Amino acid sequence: MPNTQTRFDLAQAVARQVGAWLRVQFHPQGVPADRKPDHTLVTQADREADALAQRLLRAADPHAAIISEEANTAWPPNRDGAWVVDPLDGTHNFAFGLPLWGVSVAYVAADGYPLVAAAYFPLLGEMYTAWRGRGAWLNGQPLRTRPQAPEHGIALVGVCWPLPRPYRQARWPWKLRAVGSGVWAQALVARGTLLAVVDCAPKVWDAAAGTLLVEAAGGIVRPFAGEGFFPLQPGTDYAQPRARLVAAAGSEVLARVEQVLAQAAGGSSA
Repeated sequence: MPNTQTRFDLAQAVARQVGAWLRVQFHPQGVPADRKPDHTLVTQADREADALAQRLLRAADPHAAIISEEANTAWPPNRDGAWVVDPLDGTHNFAFGLPLWGVSVAYVAADGYPLVAAAYFPLLGEMYTAWRGRGAWLNGQPLRTRPQAPEHGIALVGVCWPLPRPYRQARWPWKLRAVGSGVWAQALVARGTLLAVVDCAPKVWDAAAGTLLVEAAGGIVRPFAGEGFFPLQPGTDYAQPRARLVAAAGSEVLARVEQVLAQAAGGSSA
């Protein structure tokens, strides 16, 4: 059975190989896409990248379950751990020819929490990795969150749309950025570019690697309404569950973001 080091290496190898394949499929003019029942887009590249990731993972770790966006969404009850894969994070960007997209691969241990993760963005040349209890890295260099705004006082906070109307109309004290890739936005928190990210509708494959990246770099990930994803539960199908999450650089930033969200929700009947 693979150990943690083997799975840490495997996550990177799979993310890199799938990312390299997707790079060949990418076109600046965009690619054809179909609309899924949840009104998001899916491309043929999504489906084939998912199949490639699953083949690679099954060959190297045949006893682990696989939860992925385009295929298996349930964690079987008789497995001790599961790979959680987003074969193409940022599908809308990919479909329209924007280069902000990547591959997310995380291993969730038997306790239901992410243990190791890799997120690869081939057109940016960025490989993010994380190991619970050891740290997070960008291309092998350690990452730390930025616990407060720079000296000039201006800071960036990421948002993953669609934010419900009260939150869009909130009086945000920071510059907002929507990058179109939930995992990359979380990675930007881990590396100190963003103070926080507010994501109103992720699914588990949008959050597994990014959550570990943020936490391993010293940040906090917490639901601001309803329940979070972790610990994942064997026997659960994650096709439908979504969460509302804040990934913040530290406790003070988290408190300020939660205050803005609470004021926005309380000040509107929408």
